[in-house]
Amino acid sequence: MRRLLKRLLVLMLAGVVLLAVAGVGGFFYFDRNLPSVESLRTYQPPQVTKVRCADGSVCAEYYLERRTVVPIASLPQHVRNVFLAAEDADFYKHQGLDPFGMARAAIKSLLPGGRVTGASTITQQACRSILLSQERTFGRKAREWILSVRMEKALTKDQILELYLNQIVFGHARYGVEEAAVYYFGKHAKDLSMGEAAVLAGVLPAPERFNPVTNTVRARERQKYVLNQLVSKGFYPEAQVAPERVKPIVLGPRPPERVGPYYAEEVRRTLVARYGEAAILSGGMRVDIAMDPKLQAFADLALREGLEELDRKMGYRGPVGKLDPDRFKVLAPMIQKRIAEAGKRKPDEVKVADLTPLAPQPSAESASGQESDEGVEAPRAVAVEEGEEPPPSPDELLSQQVSLRVLSPGLRAVGYVTQVDDAGKKAVVDLVGKTAKVDFATSTWARPRGIGKWTQAPSRMSDVMKVGDLVRVRVMKVTPGAEPLEATLDQVPEVQGALLAINPANRYVVAMSGGSDFRRSPFNRATQAKRQPGSSFKPFLYAAALASTRYTAITQVNDAPEMIRDPYTGKTWKPQNYEKGGYEGPMTLRAALTRSKNTVSVRLIEDLTPAAAIDFARRAGISSTLPDNLTLALGTGEVAVLELANAYATLQSMGKYADPIEIVRVTDARGTVVEEHQAVFEERMQPAVAFLTTSLMRSVVEEGTAMQVRELNRPAAGKTGTASEYRDAWFSGYTTDLVTTAWVGFDDHTSLGGSETGTGGRAALPIWLRFMKDAEGELPVRDFEVPSGVQQVRIDPVTGLLAGRSVPGRMESFLDGTAPTAEAPPPGNVDPSKFLYEDGRGGGL
Repeated sequence: MRRLLKRLLVLMLAGVVLLAVAGVGGFFYFDRNLPSVESLRTYQPPQVTKVRCADGSVCAEYYLERRTVVPIASLPQHVRNVFLAAEDADFYKHQGLDPFGMARAAIKSLLPGGRVTGASTITQQACRSILLSQERTFGRKAREWILSVRMEKALTKDQILELYLNQIVFGHARYGVEEAAVYYFGKHAKDLSMGEAAVLAGVLPAPERFNPVTNTVRARERQKYVLNQLVSKGFYPEAQVAPERVKPIVLGPRPPERVGPYYAEEVRRTLVARYGEAAILSGGMRVDIAMDPKLQAFADLALREGLEELDRKMGYRGPVGKLDPDRFKVLAPMIQKRIAEAGKRKPDEVKVADLTPLAPQPSAESASGQESDEGVEAPRAVAVEEGEEPPPSPDELLSQQVSLRVLSPGLRAVGYVTQVDDAGKKAVVDLVGKTAKVDFATSTWARPRGIGKWTQAPSRMSDVMKVGDLVRVRVMKVTPGAEPLEATLDQVPEVQGALLAINPANRYVVAMSGGSDFRRSPFNRATQAKRQPGSSFKPFLYAAALASTRYTAITQVNDAPEMIRDPYTGKTWKPQNYEKGGYEGPMTLRAALTRSKNTVSVRLIEDLTPAAAIDFARRAGISSTLPDNLTLALGTGEVAVLELANAYATLQSMGKYADPIEIVRVTDARGTVVEEHQAVFEERMQPAVAFLTTSLMRSVVEEGTAMQVRELNRPAAGKTGTASEYRDAWFSGYTTDLVTTAWVGFDDHTSLGGSETGTGGRAALPIWLRFMKDAEGELPVRDFEVPSGVQQVRIDPVTGLLAGRSVPGRMESFLDGTAPTAEAPPPGNVDPSKFLYEDGRGGGL
């Protein structure tokens, strides 16, 4: 027995030695190349870069992890205790590792029917999140043990807890307790109640499943668990915690949808090009931009409504997809269950489903223009401490992809057609949470798609939709308790556009919309696309003509067909008028621009040369390559919307050019200003020439191709533009306060369909006017100032001579020294030298 005990003792000692050797060897093995915990003393987690609009409001955020760091000292004790109770009640007692918890977890996992459970302390979780990775391997766990002990030596407990609370993820792309508090409850973390903090702490094991927006039932269960932990771990007595158990979970109000996504993305791309992606997405910078959110909202609305109206004129593209009725009967209850479990931000809030993902084929109709109440995350099956769940079925996965939306007037969503009633002239569309009625009277526009072609308008509801169709509708009216809802057939526009507005006084780009829907297509057509401006280029040609002093506003140029051999290209072509059509013979420059006569423009550029026109365009601010030939007179060069708008701003500003400003100021996370911008004006053309060009364009809006602008009831100037084959439609114009350019076209350069839908006056001008009416509504009416160098005289419009006292006339503006000096003869008098060449009124025979 003695020998046996001796041998056992030797074996035990050998085992201990071997374990010690293995432990030391393992320590040195896993200790290789470990990161230093000393860096955590100055560690700054990735933070949101916030962008502020002109009114000081936050209008965009850039981030990899949506996080705003808050110091631990700002958080009340009950907020800290809630997370300690839920995750690591002995945090302030252990040294980074919890041996008893680890042993307990190991034993639990070895018992029959047991499962692997976590035993990580808050220190370990912070270490894993910041210094290591989330991979499930023994090697990572060993490194975590080593680093956790070192963290405890390098940092105080409060510092570790601060890192943890600012690092953890809460779902819906919210990182850190501050962003979570703002998103879920609409308040700062320091203002959370004990019950609200318990909801957030309960989210941590599975943020996608337990957050109160996605599933308020599970969030409530997790909240109760955390509150029970507060009592069982001795943080608070039952009497203090009990009231929190019965309080309902009240979510904070939904933040308003931010305007100007194209503007925000343009700023992001610019900043990334200057500072790098890491600095912008993680550096916590502060950026002030020129966007006016009020004007931007007007621009977004005007462009979207204008494109929708134009797209409907082109016909209906049909349903988003089709779905078998039996399949819908299976999916609908699953979606309904999600609606029932989803949290509410208001007690009377009603949610419906956007069924776009149920379409069998990918569809461009996927964007509703409204953010899902579930953000970008779809619920997923996640194994948590309550036990493994069976994997979801394909139908369950599909139903989880469906977005839930808050019901409100104007809501756009895809629904399922359950009934088509030709006799009752209506259809019923199921949005799962509610049903909607679509009257045939609101769907008569839905003729078969035919851009520039005639197609038969529908005569009954079944011509438009059928049972089983997935169709896009827009809710028009919501009456509490009433069903079905009133809705209309809707369609995401296929035609695209852009609208950009500049304040000419400081060159701030106050609004920029680059397409109909940023979620469908983030390509910014206001800055990234270049298209032919057509006749909206002509003002720069006319400005060059006036500056030459060989032409005035009343100089006669012949509007007549002519076969021209372009000496710059060697090609022969015959310019034609298509915006008004026909030829009218000799006419003044003012009349030619007013009626957008192509033949007159070509004769001008023949005389002046393309180089002169290009020079004036460059002075105004157009930097894009322009064709050095006669076709330039018709706007065949390609320019960006921003470029053309700023060139018009030069004309509006009496010839003063300045770069357009989008980014006003950039400040780093330490508060240091790293860049700041303001307009630096440079006079690039005579103020008198710019004023006279404006005067010509005032005739365009007062009696020419843009007479709709008169609805503004204030002085305005502008020019329509239509590219060849109706591929691009433009309107650029300005008042004394704003310069705005609107463009419409298809991305693939398809024709807009002819003169009824494809001209600048019919496609782009209505969008421009919608915006300007809203933007100018409260501004005082002011006229353009007359600069020095301009002579205004009263002329006889028939002869172009000075109007005498006996001749009725109108005021006309001239460059000094170019006004007529002779006086028109009284009515009825004939110049003998022109006998048989004029009638008694002075007109040609």
